[in-house]
Amino acid sequence: MSAQQFSPRGNSKFLIATCFGLLTILLWSSLAVMTTFASDIPRFQLMWFGFGESFVVGSIILALTGRLGEMIQPFSAWITAFCGIFFFHLFYFVGLAFAPPAKVTLLSYLWPTMLVVCIAFLSKKQFHIAYLLGALMGLGGTICLMPADQGSIITPMVLVGYGLGVLCAIVWTIYSIVNRRYASVPTGMLIGVCGGISLVAMSIHFVFEPTIIPKSSTEMLILLYLGCGPMGIAFLAWDYATKNANLSLMGSLSYLAPLLSTLWLVLAGKAPATIGLCIAVVLIVGGAIVATYPLKKVKGS
Repeated sequence: MSAQQFSPRGNSKFLIATCFGLLTILLWSSLAVMTTFASDIPRFQLMWFGFGESFVVGSIILALTGRLGEMIQPFSAWITAFCGIFFFHLFYFVGLAFAPPAKVTLLSYLWPTMLVVCIAFLSKKQFHIAYLLGALMGLGGTICLMPADQGSIITPMVLVGYGLGVLCAIVWTIYSIVNRRYASVPTGMLIGVCGGISLVAMSIHFVFEPTIIPKSSTEMLILLYLGCGPMGIAFLAWDYATKNANLSLMGSLSYLAPLLSTLWLVLAGKAPATIGLCIAVVLIVGGAIVATYPLKKVKGS
């Protein structure tokens, strides 16, 4: 196998894109622990603040660098990004209101496996059996991270919550694949998308949620971090990664997100360290190592 099989746009660009994908995974993994320290803030208010901050800061940067025009792009590229990012968060937050959060999160993280399987059918040139094996190991590890819900009852509304979790996975899989068609569209477009998402989230917030003013400097710093990190840089980095990196590899490595998320919660004293966590570490880290095997083979050739 040649390096071109994994990097149609060049090996160095491919490696940079892979690093951007890993940066996204790291930032996403901090979302859960950060929101636990700002649990009083309604979820759509967090979206409004977070994506609004991304829009303001990003617009300033684009203006200073003379790139404001990057936000004006073809409607198809713009609406693809908007729908992928917005509907993932919409389904996730609504799902949390109907079903146990741990299970909704598990179902939303079916997208790495969906992504790897879809790529297996859509692009044999970029697929390697190690990606599928790594994704399945990651799925098994993620299941180990999810505790059983004691006394939980299956009701129609709970099933709706589970369904919304699955929709999260479907939406993000489709977005990650379709977004590759817009490789020539500058990532700066997402700054405008963040602004649009902020406006819609603000509307939903004022209709369905009370407005809670941050009560401490800690909550304010968390809001600032969410806007710059998981709801800002993360989506810009993922946009670049999905356009230039190997999607099968990204799907397999994405299982590091729930693992790191759980580890942050343990370190912060928000979750216990269990045997299941240890098994998950072995499966997810092992799956990530297996998924990178094709790249090591390319380097050795």
